[in-house]
Amino acid sequence: MAGLTLGHSILICHGQLSRRLLSHECRHVSQYEQAGSIAAFLPLYLQSIVQVGYWESLFERDARAYELADV
Repeated sequence: MAGLTLGHSILICHGQLSRRLLSHECRHVSQYEQAGSIAAFLPLYLQSIVQVGYWESLFERDARAYELADV
């Protein structure tokens, strides 16, 4: 894990910062806002991961679609 988003807080491991990762995590902030709260978002996010796995989770697929290339 290189980054973690909790509500409006984005944590990125030392040495891992990139445009791609930051844009991915910012998309998770947007997902959180669309859900209305972290309490509403987290159960949906975790359920998605349990059902189809991290990589195929709808939230992760959506976040990957918003990643900006590192240039």
